[in-house]
Amino acid sequence: MGDWSRRLCNGCYGLLLSFYEIKAGAKADDERAKELADALLLAVSLEDRRQAERVYRIAEKRAERLSPEAVTFIATAEHVARHLKSEPQLEWSPAVIGLCKAVESEVVNRILVPLANKAAAVGTDLSADRNDKDIGRVAAFCMDSTRKPPELGVFTHFLQTVIHSQRRRQTSAIIRAFLRLAGDWTGSNWILDPTGLHRSVVTLTTTFRNRAAHIDELGSEDYFGCRELVIGTQGVLWDLLVSTEHHR
Repeated sequence: MGDWSRRLCNGCYGLLLSFYEIKAGAKADDERAKELADALLLAVSLEDRRQAERVYRIAEKRAERLSPEAVTFIATAEHVARHLKSEPQLEWSPAVIGLCKAVESEVVNRILVPLANKAAAVGTDLSADRNDKDIGRVAAFCMDSTRKPPELGVFTHFLQTVIHSQRRRQTSAIIRAFLRLAGDWTGSNWILDPTGLHRSVVTLTTTFRNRAAHIDELGSEDYFGCRELVIGTQGVLWDLLVSTEHHR
């Protein structure tokens, strides 16, 4: 039972049952995605995760610029996927969730934490924004960055509000801080374009993450479709790295 692939393929299917119980629950998609991601990491030994990270960093030089959390999730997902290839009829949702969590981790590290720092640096009062249903979770995190960071679905809704609400651009302190932050980035156009980051994360959540967090059974084609979106040649993670570089 120490071999993760055997844990999937033997008769007990205990691990798969635990994933199913999470997927069949009544919690919100963001919460189920987090529980599945935690279960994914627990399913793979620490040494296997570290070895997978070493392999991934060597194979993909761009990974050197990713956050440690993103690399851990990608490498673990790839490790799991290699085992699942021999049993393609099994549930691929945990591996898909790993890729989705990598994007969420990078959004937190490259956008939300810098946003909190920028707001704090100028003493921005975010109390009014904290009560706004569309941007309140992001504002609350920026007021206290020791809180649990907003999940990918929360960030996606925040970004949609930034892009489309002209009124809030004038009245919201956190959105003004976000626009100032984006102005420092080389790829702010992609960040603020409805067909850029927002479209990518909407596709990621609706096509892959939300299905993985429900009782849908995802297969190998879903994993490799998600992989192409996240870390393919034109993957959203690589666009995110380039777009959030500071101007020289």
